[in-house]
Amino acid sequence: MLRLLVAAPLIVAALSPAIAAAEVNQTPAIADFSSCAKPEWPKEALRKEQSGKVVLSFLIGVDGTVADARVVTSSGYQLLDEAAADGIRKCRFKPATVDGVPQQHWQSMQYVWTLEPKPRAPSVYLPVALTGDRDALFALSQEYGKGTPNEVDDVKRMLEALSVSTAAAEFELATRLYNGRGAPLNRAEALTWYQLSANAGYAPAQERIGAFLDYGTMGLQRDSNAAMAWYLKAAAQGDHNAENAIGVVYHNGRIGPRDYAKAAEWYQKAVTSDHTWAQANLGRLYMRGQGVERNPAEALRLLHLAADKNNHSAELDLALMYFNGLGVSVNDVTGMNLLRRAATGGNQSAQLRLANALNYGVRIPVNHGEAVAWLRQVANRGNGAGLNNLGYAYESGRGVPQNYATARGLYLQAAAKDNGNAEAALGGLYEQGRGGAVDLDKAITLYQSAIGHNNADGMTRMARLQESGQGVPQDIGAARALYERAAALNFPAAMRRLAQAYHLGELGLEADPAKAEEWRQKAHELSARPPVEPFTI
Repeated sequence: MLRLLVAAPLIVAALSPAIAAAEVNQTPAIADFSSCAKPEWPKEALRKEQSGKVVLSFLIGVDGTVADARVVTSSGYQLLDEAAADGIRKCRFKPATVDGVPQQHWQSMQYVWTLEPKPRAPSVYLPVALTGDRDALFALSQEYGKGTPNEVDDVKRMLEALSVSTAAAEFELATRLYNGRGAPLNRAEALTWYQLSANAGYAPAQERIGAFLDYGTMGLQRDSNAAMAWYLKAAAQGDHNAENAIGVVYHNGRIGPRDYAKAAEWYQKAVTSDHTWAQANLGRLYMRGQGVERNPAEALRLLHLAADKNNHSAELDLALMYFNGLGVSVNDVTGMNLLRRAATGGNQSAQLRLANALNYGVRIPVNHGEAVAWLRQVANRGNGAGLNNLGYAYESGRGVPQNYATARGLYLQAAAKDNGNAEAALGGLYEQGRGGAVDLDKAITLYQSAIGHNNADGMTRMARLQESGQGVPQDIGAARALYERAAALNFPAAMRRLAQAYHLGELGLEADPAKAEEWRQKAHELSARPPVEPFTI
């Protein structure tokens, strides 16, 4: 069964490209859902009993049709995301207006794909099985698996698990319920069995409970300290997934400052079992010399082991080693092949790097259209950098028709994820009145937020306002300080303003031709390079 929900008006207002003064007569877009065909549940998704919630952002054109649609929050299943987007594109709307004139307008909506649960009477075996009765547990697994595709093999696996321990059989049943294979999909009950198994000391279940806590899934509140306690219990029994997970906790600083040395120690334990992610993670540390002495040869060995098993993170790191000639001769062909493998496999960092390379012609011919295609993939997964970069494509008309309203919508989504570049760029659109009305107050707020994220573009834009006294009290000293901060971050526009100030004796500076030339030369050198280097390690 499909339930269709429309997002709250607050979201709609936030995405509106036409923000006018209070006296302007505005009307919001109105949906005529009778014109929308009910989205068809993809047969493959239905067969796999996939369900979830999709949040879409879409642009209503002046003619009421949907001009653009993208996924803001994924259901977790590509088929459901695509079906929801296809469904909204078939809808017609009464467009938003300003003083009676139709306007393009961003709207937000949520589709909830809900499978009507199959009625199932509580099993007579369940309460007894929960007490640890092995016969009841086996009977319950048979009941749940009756008529499933692998029923015979599942019986054999349950018998094998019972021969190990009751806790192993509880883990087996939990996994079936969690995946919906060999048992009805029921993650609430799965969690109960995982907990019983973990409390009985079964290491794989302890690792799973740790992961649920570490990532805040299965209805549990995120708690990396509690997760670490479970990981350590599992690792003490030699569980290699737990060893790698402990390494990730230290690597990412989830329970304190990052500790690459401890991360390396735990990855090394898991690597002894040929653990793919441990190989990729330890290879990265050797590549960068974090927590271990930099060792390109060992990095290559480990990353190749992981990449040969289709680990896309390892593929990306190998690509960087070939692009930079780290431990190998520079080989752009091999590097690009690996980068594309990682991007095609869904690695978001690889997709962003490939898009940047295509946009600026780094080691590959310029292809703005392909770059936009990669950026859409990243943006559709809610990645802040992807949303920002796609917004810039629409602002500049690079690879897509220029559309300031669409750029605003994308920048808004990226800014909501604390992306400083998006905050500065969105502020610029508000300041200049592109894609909607001028709103200097919002521009200033966004510039200040960007400065809080140490964004040089936001610093430079705010400095210009402080220098001119536009929207804020004039403050030449504060403006100069921001220009200097931005220049220290290698922002060419700030460097050029300082060069001009030293040349003319402005911004409270004494004229200094030598310093003017120094800043001018630095700005020139930086401007001659691509604004981003896609292949830095």
